[in-house]
Amino acid sequence: MKYRWLHISDLHSICKGIRTKIMKENLIEEVKYINQQTPLSFILITGDISDKNNGYDEAKALIHRLLNVTGVSIENVFIIPGNHDLDRGVPNNRESEVKKCWNLDILDDQESAFIESLLPGQSDFFKAYEDILGRKYPIEKIHFVHELDDNIAIIHLNTSWMCYDSENESGRLHIGLNNVIKCLDDERLSEKPIKIAIGHHRINDFNKTVENYLKSLFKLKDVDLYLGGHCHDSSVIFDPSIDTEFCSCRQARAEDVDYPAGFIIGDINTDNDQSSFQFYNWNSGLATWTYDYTVSPAKHGKYYLRGGKFTKEPIVNRNVIVDLKLFGIPLNYDILMNQFDINNSAIYRSSVRDIRPKNQEEWNLCLEEIINIYNEIIVGNNKYIHIFPLALIPLLVSFGYLIQNDNNNIRIYQYYENESKWVFDEHDDEIEVFSTIENNDSQRLALALSVSDEVKKIDIEDILGKDYDLLSVSIENPTLSKLNYHNDVLRVKSAVKNELDKLCSKYDEIHLFLAAPAGVCIEIGRIIRENMYPRTFVYNFVKDNSPRYSKVFNLKEIKDI
Repeated sequence: MKYRWLHISDLHSICKGIRTKIMKENLIEEVKYINQQTPLSFILITGDISDKNNGYDEAKALIHRLLNVTGVSIENVFIIPGNHDLDRGVPNNRESEVKKCWNLDILDDQESAFIESLLPGQSDFFKAYEDILGRKYPIEKIHFVHELDDNIAIIHLNTSWMCYDSENESGRLHIGLNNVIKCLDDERLSEKPIKIAIGHHRINDFNKTVENYLKSLFKLKDVDLYLGGHCHDSSVIFDPSIDTEFCSCRQARAEDVDYPAGFIIGDINTDNDQSSFQFYNWNSGLATWTYDYTVSPAKHGKYYLRGGKFTKEPIVNRNVIVDLKLFGIPLNYDILMNQFDINNSAIYRSSVRDIRPKNQEEWNLCLEEIINIYNEIIVGNNKYIHIFPLALIPLLVSFGYLIQNDNNNIRIYQYYENESKWVFDEHDDEIEVFSTIENNDSQRLALALSVSDEVKKIDIEDILGKDYDLLSVSIENPTLSKLNYHNDVLRVKSAVKNELDKLCSKYDEIHLFLAAPAGVCIEIGRIIRENMYPRTFVYNFVKDNSPRYSKVFNLKEIKDI
């Protein structure tokens, strides 16, 4: 069973600030890119599509643009109202009616009267719902079920019908439990393996009694997920007592720096145990979408569903795949898992892609992504970690430096360009490695590693001048895609390590000039011992620049960035 969906919330579509305009243009492109990898099955929009009920046209335009780039059918878009999708002046006595509800533990027999009084405040939303989706909102039901297909039902919960004062109503809301029961008694629900409930508010926005009774109903009716918004922040909580995940989505506007924009990609994949939420965050520094690292307990922005229907192997027991392929066509995980027999693994990837930093700030932002992968995925992990890298050399070396040489369970694969495939230890080309040292009695040592191309002395001198000693390590006739397999990588690593370990204490600085495959670059970073080596600088090469090399990171300082 495989499904993928987009979850967005809190569009507040009247917001037209330049930050939000740029963010939304990038949202369209990001969703298009995601959809090209694995097509979306449906789209969920959990309320506040307007802002204080001031029009819905902008929301309609955004939703239809999302449909155009994804190919999702309009029938597979599901929207519920938020507290901004109502007229707070309807009825005239709305404030007093709402406050009466606040004072009640349970509405019970007064529920119908309150709904009849307060529901007209959502009339504009109901009209917009029909205009956007081409189908009527079943107003008389308050809450209702929509069948996606034979496997999934989407439970629409109108959590906003009694809203009035968003500053003071949290923890006081009612949902209308009698109508929730009617909704969940829909006989179609019992036939669906997966039940997804959507509502605008978080479960703890209801008063405590309502929250507890709603959870009890979720357990009785086997509701798997409850997805919402409202708080303009992302969160996920699994309640094992009812086997339900509660997930909130960030807002879809970018003017409030304290609450960045975000969205969620949900996956149900019971075929290979890959059901998850991937949280996205609008990075205002890079002006691009990255993963949201702030969501706990998600690792590197990814949360694997814990419910019994979704997880065969608990996340703590899984090996790990780290996708560090920052350029080109994304990895095909199904092929890789089958090829290298690494099934039942948790998969984490970098959200930075196709970015070539132009200044130190951009390099540091990319490094933050690498550091987060290390902190969230590598540290303390005693499972096998399978790394598939293709990135700029300073980032690869930095990643290796973070990992160090202390974990024997790390496997670094390489992309064999000539055969367009990933390889590990299937073969040994027995490539010979040569090393020489040129001593000029300097306090600086330059390492020139020539594997994929020749590192030229003239380019090093453009940066360091004449004052340096030179350690040259190379293979015969350095060319692209010549050194690929694990034993050859280790041979290069061993040659460099043996020389640097002997020399490092003699120098105040080491400067790394590398022309080597991605896996080799990571391994070079691993041998730069944190407590043994002096300041060690890594350089980036750009052929058309002058000078061609530029200093990017001091490895001894990257953890402080």
